[in-house]
Amino acid sequence: MGLRIRFAPRALSDLSEIRTYLIPHNPIGAERVRLHIAETIDRLSDFPRLGRGTDEPDVRVLPLTRYPYVIFYSVVSSEVVFLHIRHGAREPIDPSSL
Repeated sequence: MGLRIRFAPRALSDLSEIRTYLIPHNPIGAERVRLHIAETIDRLSDFPRLGRGTDEPDVRVLPLTRYPYVIFYSVVSSEVVFLHIRHGAREPIDPSSL
């Protein structure tokens, strides 16, 4: 059993925006992306050091393998806190802004 999972408000908003964008374009693809993000989140709860560190000491990042999204997260005591989920083609973000 892995660490607890918690979502920052920004990450919840990101998930909603991804879904809102993808469903009209490709509902089946939207479900595949959702499942892959969920599987990755579950994997990170079991293996929280899977992502690489950033210049910000408490922020880690993991690009998804099948889809062009990047997950920013922190490991805080007994939980993984998901901070931001964004499309990899967007302008890079400064982890200190998370």
